[in-house]
Amino acid sequence: MRLLWFLKLIVFLLGTVFAYGQTNSGKTHTMRGSATEPGVIPRAVHDLFDIIQQDVDREFLLRMSYMEIYNEEINDLLAPEHRKLQIHESIERGIYVAGLREEIVASPQQVLDLMEFGESHRHIGETNMNLHSSRSHTIFRMIIESRDRTEDGGGDSVSSCDAVRVSVLNLVDLAGSERAAKTGAEGVRLKEGSHINKSLMTLGTVIKKLSEGAESQGGHVPYRDSKLTRILQPALGGNANTAIICNITLAQ
Repeated sequence: MRLLWFLKLIVFLLGTVFAYGQTNSGKTHTMRGSATEPGVIPRAVHDLFDIIQQDVDREFLLRMSYMEIYNEEINDLLAPEHRKLQIHESIERGIYVAGLREEIVASPQQVLDLMEFGESHRHIGETNMNLHSSRSHTIFRMIIESRDRTEDGGGDSVSSCDAVRVSVLNLVDLAGSERAAKTGAEGVRLKEGSHINKSLMTLGTVIKKLSEGAESQGGHVPYRDSKLTRILQPALGGNANTAIICNITLAQ
């Protein structure tokens, strides 16, 4: 199953996994896991390295980035001094976050160490429903560049001059949907919850429009209504592969 997912990623270029649910439903644990029970991100990272190491016909270069969207502001979790980053678009790069750090990575442990560094700078707060509530959406991104190998006259493998294929995997930990009456949010927490709910509503609208075929029929899809959907626009439409993990809590 894991091989099929990543082979699709390499072929179809874009893949995204969301963890969605109410606050305190276990989304961050689902994505990160623990030392004894790895979550989606560490499992995906290890599987990805395993698979590319078995592919002797292509050579790979892997990069990663880690960002959060807090109150509709984009912060670089790998470079905490890079805050309030802007979304740009160009013919060459498509939609991208200007100034976002991308680290070249060579091992699963290097990736996970960078993830832990990024997590230490994420916005966390306390509400009545969750003592450690994530107050931002995070996008953990792996960029996989690959190209065919060829052999020289001596039988040694060398890089070809063929075009480089770029694939992107987004692993998204969404902040939890909230009701102020239950969370007891006020002041800063109330403002955070408002931004969270608005962006989640926009994401739901975008997915609904796409499922109705609005994009293919030339209709309007409101990607620009939130930073989250604008950043993920290339990974939601077209030939992208998308999976949503729905976390459910027994809390009423």
